[in-house]
Amino acid sequence: MIKKYPKVRSRNGLFTYRYDVTDPTTGKRVQKETISYPTAKKAYEAGLIIEHKLRTGGYIDETNLTISEWADKWIEIYKVSGRVKPRTVDIRRESLQRIKNKIGGIKLRDLSTLQYQTMLNDLKDQGYSYSTISLAHVAVQLMYKTALQLEVIETDPTERAEMPVFEITVQELENGGELPKYLEKEELGLFLRTAMGEGDVQRFHALFTLSYTGLRIGELCALKTSDIDYVNKKISITKTLYHPEGIEKYILGTPKTKSSIRKVDIGDSVIKILKKQEAWRNEFKMSRRHEYYEKEEFVFVNDRKLPGMPISPIRLAEYMKKIIREANLPETITPHSLRHTYTSLMAEAGVELPAIQKLLGHKKNQITEVVYLHVTKSKRREAVDKLDALMDGLI
Repeated sequence: MIKKYPKVRSRNGLFTYRYDVTDPTTGKRVQKETISYPTAKKAYEAGLIIEHKLRTGGYIDETNLTISEWADKWIEIYKVSGRVKPRTVDIRRESLQRIKNKIGGIKLRDLSTLQYQTMLNDLKDQGYSYSTISLAHVAVQLMYKTALQLEVIETDPTERAEMPVFEITVQELENGGELPKYLEKEELGLFLRTAMGEGDVQRFHALFTLSYTGLRIGELCALKTSDIDYVNKKISITKTLYHPEGIEKYILGTPKTKSSIRKVDIGDSVIKILKKQEAWRNEFKMSRRHEYYEKEEFVFVNDRKLPGMPISPIRLAEYMKKIIREANLPETITPHSLRHTYTSLMAEAGVELPAIQKLLGHKKNQITEVVYLHVTKSKRREAVDKLDALMDGLI
């Protein structure tokens, strides 16, 4: 005798499970069916899973869910996982917005590999960089992987898609690629003199420290007094500052990568500046002692409406832009350019590339290598000339 399964229907040799859901718009009960299964048992088991999700609030109507709708749901799932940094969540959200603009209206389960591959290729044709397309591709893959794990879909159309090929051109090879923006030694001197002349003591100290340590701006703004080791002349980098909802809701996250957790050697000039900053901060703290934030002791502090809280990376970057304009330096220079400046100065001073990368918190970084090779090319030329001189007259 064939076993009967409640709510299972047979049609053309295949089986579905019928269940009821509440329409969120009308509040009325709507009857739905699962996808078709080869056996009644499989349909029944799928139906029991859906019934459980309906009872526990985990049900998602996969039949009509669009890519845009799932992208929004997935971001929330991704955010509360606790495994990713807030900045990473924002990057995924930004990347998915590009995808939503292109194919957001397509149902999640209807997207084909061909459609998805065509979209990736279109992004390249529209002039998007390899990095931008790669970030979008990774975000969509993660989104579809979660949908597959939660049984919202049966197949993943992104699994067999490939990144468009970005081939380097002959012209790019001949030109050696575009050199990252950084300040030459004389330009850095002009930049710092202009900042010092502006009269904002703390911000001058911050810009000086960025220039002479190669720190990321988020790492600098997250520095606490306990991170400074004056005896051994080191700065400990164990965190970075992030404030998506304003500085009063700042977040101290872990650094960008594992290699970013490091101890940066500093010279006497930086020590002198940091001690001056300590004296300035103590004086400022006394002047605002009744409202000063003392939960955490930051090296560079907010000196406006929220005294004692960390200085804002955004406001510091804006101040730097002002100094750049006043010094009549290229307006393409940013706080990150000071890391490239640090690389160029260290290379000119004769420091080897691996040591520079370690100080910057890189295992390997192509941009750092480009700057290093550009700065040291004169030394390589000198070495070749010495070889010629050594061998002169032997042949």
